[in-house]
Amino acid sequence: MAIKWLTSLASMPNVVTATLVSDAGLEIESVGGAVVSPAGLAAETASLVRVTANASHQLRLGQLFRIAFTTDAFEVISIRVGSKHSLTVAAQRGADLRNLQIEMARLALQLVQDLE
Repeated sequence: MAIKWLTSLASMPNVVTATLVSDAGLEIESVGGAVVSPAGLAAETASLVRVTANASHQLRLGQLFRIAFTTDAFEVISIRVGSKHSLTVAAQRGADLRNLQIEMARLALQLVQDLE
């Protein structure tokens, strides 16, 4: 039986899609996806993390831990999971994301132990 890390995110209000992705763009696990493609979110997250981490390094800003942006319809949050993975969630715009961010941080700590 496959490990299901992201089930707690699937049950959270306003979460549309959540994905765990390697820095190479490999989708490890996803939930949701009826509105936002998990494969697309995984691939774009990996690309965005690479570019942003490189910019952070080049500008001597330090290590990248979190990226967040808002579109017309969604809030997208991506956090680093160790040195090789990212956890990204697309949620409905305007949603209260405090509990979601707490759960993402909790999962990231668990995933570092499981994946690294």
